[in-house]
Amino acid sequence: MLTAVLDTLFLFALIAPIVGILSPRERSHLVSGSVALIGLLAAAVFLTNFLSRVFAKPIEVPLGAGLVNAVLVVDIPGLFIGFLAVSIGILVVLYSLKFMERDSGTPFYFGLLTLMVAGMVGVGFAGDLFTLFVFWELMCISSYVLVGFRTQVKESVEAAVKYIVMSAAGSATALFGMSMLYGLTGTLNLVGLASALASAKGGFWLYAALAMLITGFGVKAAIVPLHTWLPDAYTAAPSPVSTILAGASTELAVFVVVKLLFFVFPALRGSWVMFFATFSVLNMLLGNVVGLLQNDVKRILAYSSIAHIGYIFIGVAAGTQLGLTGALLHIFNHGLLKALAFLCIGAIIYRLGARTLDDIAGIGRKMPVTASLFILAILGLIGMPPLNGFISKLVLFTSSLDAGMLWLGVLLVIFSAVSTGYYLRILKALIAPPSGRVSEAREAPALLLIPMIVLAFLVILFGVWPDPLLSFAKSSSSWLMEVGRYA
Repeated sequence: MLTAVLDTLFLFALIAPIVGILSPRERSHLVSGSVALIGLLAAAVFLTNFLSRVFAKPIEVPLGAGLVNAVLVVDIPGLFIGFLAVSIGILVVLYSLKFMERDSGTPFYFGLLTLMVAGMVGVGFAGDLFTLFVFWELMCISSYVLVGFRTQVKESVEAAVKYIVMSAAGSATALFGMSMLYGLTGTLNLVGLASALASAKGGFWLYAALAMLITGFGVKAAIVPLHTWLPDAYTAAPSPVSTILAGASTELAVFVVVKLLFFVFPALRGSWVMFFATFSVLNMLLGNVVGLLQNDVKRILAYSSIAHIGYIFIGVAAGTQLGLTGALLHIFNHGLLKALAFLCIGAIIYRLGARTLDDIAGIGRKMPVTASLFILAILGLIGMPPLNGFISKLVLFTSSLDAGMLWLGVLLVIFSAVSTGYYLRILKALIAPPSGRVSEAREAPALLLIPMIVLAFLVILFGVWPDPLLSFAKSSSSWLMEVGRYA
């Protein structure tokens, strides 16, 4: 039953391009996209079936013996990130049925999207570093191709190459860190590593392994100064791809870093707490300040993501269960908000073929539903109540107080206020009087609006009624900080 989630995703990732190629060219995107959508919906059902069982005890499925002892483990944190990846995957595929109709090669596009989601779910379920790395690479390779999917667009190819080079270097660094851990402990199993390092006193090689893991996964997590691929990739990729990168892929990378720190390296907490406090400030500073200088809306949202990674690191720097809860909660909430924002600008691009503030000025008068949803996403990213972004930022602020790091909480408030500067520029462009090509624009098609409305509903729901998601995040943090539960 456990492997049914991944088996389904792999099966439909294979079937989607095949049936698309065999279909009439004018309908291939609809056929392949529908197949991918069915596969993702089935995966969501399988994930839901795990809820009652996993809250009692993690489910383990060995994948092989030998030196690696590869294993899949479905636990509460894995389900938490799995739901985020599959949910956004479903909405992105639905959105792409219309958005990608003008592109060639869409059957392969939908297969790659499904494969990317499979990689993300596999990373969440990985019970050892070898399995984690295999699924990590599956996710990364799929995303490389998707970023550069429009090969006729120089900007997309250039961004994809930059992304590949930096991400491959990060993967190699992480792999080297894993090999060092194996040399130190004789295992790659996460529970085994946690037990072996429970009373670790440090030492050069252990710190070197930790540094390499943080650096390797930190590239995808956009830790400053390893973030430089992100603005280009988010901007140049097709908007649905930008959505899944910003809403799920980068969030997953942060999740991996958080999981390794709190689950495998809690004994070294004194060392990594101040490290992440420093990089929290750097991410918030660079993301918000450079965001103020941008004119391209997708690039503004990209730098906003870098800043929000900094907010998440406040919870990591706190080093407490409350901080971990806040970090996980903001990973999920930011994923929903940033997915909504990228889908909204994607709808505007679909109608106008433009994404700069000057070119879209006045579009809110012609696309009122899209603009209203975009405003909702922006308010959530700022942290306005009663939206979900406010809840997770409040938990992060509280965790900084609880950990005696008031200054970090104050910086969260200050930088959230700074971010209002570039968000207001987007709002101003949306409500300006329309002119030129904007005057001829009309509202986005229904297939683009439906995923956006669903995300907007979740943004409001988890803001007004945060209890279910907050409880999920608390349970996830509890399981990560109590290794004995996995025995």
